[in-house]
Amino acid sequence: MSLMLRSFDVTDRTSIKKFIKMPWGIYQDDLCWVPPLIKERLDLLSPKHPYFEHAQARFWIAYKDNKPVGRISAQFDQLKSISDHESVGYFGMFECVDDVYVAAELFAQAEQWIASRRCALIRGPFSLSINQESGLLIEGFDTQPYIMMGHAKRYYQNLFERNDYAKAKDLYAWLNKSDFENPPAMQRILKRYEERIVLRDIDKNNLKTDMKIMLDIFNDAWANNWSFIPFTENEFMHLGEEMLQLISPNHFKIAEFEGEPAGMVAGLPNFNEITKDLNGRLLPTGIFKFLWRLKFSRPASGRGALLGIKQKYQNNMKGSALALTLIGKFKEFAIKTGFQQHELSWVLEDNMRLNKILGSLGATQYKTYRVFEKRLSPVTQQA
Repeated sequence: MSLMLRSFDVTDRTSIKKFIKMPWGIYQDDLCWVPPLIKERLDLLSPKHPYFEHAQARFWIAYKDNKPVGRISAQFDQLKSISDHESVGYFGMFECVDDVYVAAELFAQAEQWIASRRCALIRGPFSLSINQESGLLIEGFDTQPYIMMGHAKRYYQNLFERNDYAKAKDLYAWLNKSDFENPPAMQRILKRYEERIVLRDIDKNNLKTDMKIMLDIFNDAWANNWSFIPFTENEFMHLGEEMLQLISPNHFKIAEFEGEPAGMVAGLPNFNEITKDLNGRLLPTGIFKFLWRLKFSRPASGRGALLGIKQKYQNNMKGSALALTLIGKFKEFAIKTGFQQHELSWVLEDNMRLNKILGSLGATQYKTYRVFEKRLSPVTQQA
């Protein structure tokens, strides 16, 4: 049997469509996999997507006897994380049959492409950025992923490690019932700061202004976090516009401390509940099913997807008060919206403060996603 790899970029729309549809064969017997919406994937992997204003990407599909058996992407972002002191390239969207040789060929292609950009390190998986789907699922295979979170086959970790990829960082997903009880310590902190913290929904009449406020909070809050690359204004606006086509502005909350924007949170309905049986297709009839369910059979779970507290408030009691207020407000919103439970994801393993808060609220750390990395040898960098 012969192995052949096809390489292309986002301008090759025929190959991009094949790349997007490749995982269906891998997960055909996995009841927990939720097929991505093809339309959404086509938008992400479009040369018009604002991500490609500052990044390049290359894609590969592996074929064995003309049958697709694997895929991978490689990304080079001109924006740089301030936590990285050397040039880093990224890979993602990895899917593969349980074959170390196929995986090795895919990784080799991505590594050579990244090395040609003079990078000393390759890190992933990211689809395409750390601000999107991040990490490889290594724990929690027995439940469906929440919206904008990944799923994987159990054997993928072995394929990574057999190809000399080592752990860089773990990301935790927490699950909690929406009617959780606020512990006494939380109630005391909230009481102490209740007159100094004001929460509000974003204003639908001033969406652009409030989205810029949220962008400023988020990028400031995450700036020093491991491997974080800031959202550009175009990226954040694009993401917001996509979300607001399906949800109301009250899913977005801004916290003001003594009148100054200080924190934000964004909550999403878990659309994976109502799209799984659409098999990735909104046309010709899937769109009508989706819209009907959105109105009459809304998801019973949600996800706290974006949470940020400005750095000047972090690591002190004010920051704890802001975080608890935002989480408490998300709780009220979740109950009002009909969410029986919600996921808070993702949280870096070494974010001790937030992980401790979530544990104290009764949440369970039920999924773990791992980011891997590999140092590129001088030989690879010269390839």
